[in-house]
Amino acid sequence: MATRSAFVWDESFKAGADLRTHQHKIVEYTAVDTVNITNAATDRAIGVLQNKPNTGEAANVRILGIAEVVSDGSGTAIVAGDYVGPNNAGVAVKKATADYSVLGIALDPSSAAGAVIRVLLLPGAWFRTAAG
Repeated sequence: MATRSAFVWDESFKAGADLRTHQHKIVEYTAVDTVNITNAATDRAIGVLQNKPNTGEAANVRILGIAEVVSDGSGTAIVAGDYVGPNNAGVAVKKATADYSVLGIALDPSSAAGAVIRVLLLPGAWFRTAAG
């Protein structure tokens, strides 16, 4: 039986844009104390937006723990245990390309665009392939 831990690390930053429609999406650090939605598959994710701030307001970001994240498994399905990271719209997708930033490990599957899944966050992680 699965149990939930209450341990999380949330940090507040300034919203670098209007993020009112981006709750549970992946954010990146864009300037001193400022975050915005990731806009490339290669972006370094800092965490997951927990609230709905407007430009300049406090953006609460989950950095460590388990977070609910908007996903897109419609192109390549996400299976529990897969590495996931950002796409160009701040949404979690399966990561299978070497040297791409990884947000964490999917704890739930996703085969549809917009599905919200649980992700175990791995700050600073990168997807690597075996040496060939």
